[in-house]
Amino acid sequence: MITYHFILNQDLSVPLLYYVARAVILCLFFVVLTAVAWIDGKTRTIPDKLVLAVLGISLISIPFFPEIGLPDRLLGLCSASILLLVITLCVPGAFGGGDIKLMAACGVFLGWRFSLLALGIAIFLGAAYGIQQLSAGKADRKSQIAFGPFLCMGMAAAVFFGERVLEFLV
Repeated sequence: MITYHFILNQDLSVPLLYYVARAVILCLFFVVLTAVAWIDGKTRTIPDKLVLAVLGISLISIPFFPEIGLPDRLLGLCSASILLLVITLCVPGAFGGGDIKLMAACGVFLGWRFSLLALGIAIFLGAAYGIQQLSAGKADRKSQIAFGPFLCMGMAAAVFFGERVLEFLV
């Protein structure tokens, strides 16, 4: 079920075309995230063109998702991406530049609350995958994984379940 926050926040005075546009924007967002996850999973790189596509979709979404205010979007641009940057500066190689840029572009779309939630979910999923790979003997402690697919899964989870998760946590 798609979260109330992103699509079902309906006002009967608004034309149906407005909600169709919201749905199309969400579909475009997910199509690009799917491409990012697939490419990063195969090559361990996130192309800048896809990051720019996410940023473009994020900017287009501003008038169609007014419930995510401009201050929330600007904080979303910085919050999770700066956290990833600081971790990478402290632990070189922890995250790639593509992960940081993707998180910034998606933060504009999601806002700061959903952006941080998406990052938390991604870290949890990535850790679970890493533990599974270690226990199966397919990786060692020095092995690296593509983190983009986990970021994309975290962002999708934040869109679909974020409102409920945040209500539960707060």
